[in-house]
Amino acid sequence: GGAGTELRRLRFRQFRYQEASGPRDVCRRLRELSQGWLRPEVRSKEQIMELLVLEQFLSILPEEIQSWVWVRHPESCAQAVALAESFQLGHGDPGRIWEQQVTVRVKVEDMAPGDVEDPGALGVPPSPPMESPWEEAAQ
Repeated sequence: GGAGTELRRLRFRQFRYQEASGPRDVCRRLRELSQGWLRPEVRSKEQIMELLVLEQFLSILPEEIQSWVWVRHPESCAQAVALAESFQLGHGDPGRIWEQQVTVRVKVEDMAPGDVEDPGALGVPPSPPMESPWEEAAQ
């Protein structure tokens, strides 16, 4: 499933040289880990390419778009692109978002301490939790 795919991807991406007994063992372990993640015995070349491109696409999105797209668990590049474009249409360009964040900060700083205990009362939505985009990807 998606959670297993994410776990296998993380094992591959987070593997360190020190976890093996030398260059040959590192290469062998990376091959094993990549096969566990990409599963070439059951996935086509196109599906494997889709996984790699989706991972890279999500990793290079601007931070505010990235977190919004990640929590929606796109399973393909087409879904991720549609979500990113939807974010841009609904939220304007990243420059406008930055201006809104600065405006909110100024308003909060202009208030005396203790005026508002709950930032949600200022209309500032809570930040979404950072979740991995890979939990549902490529099942």
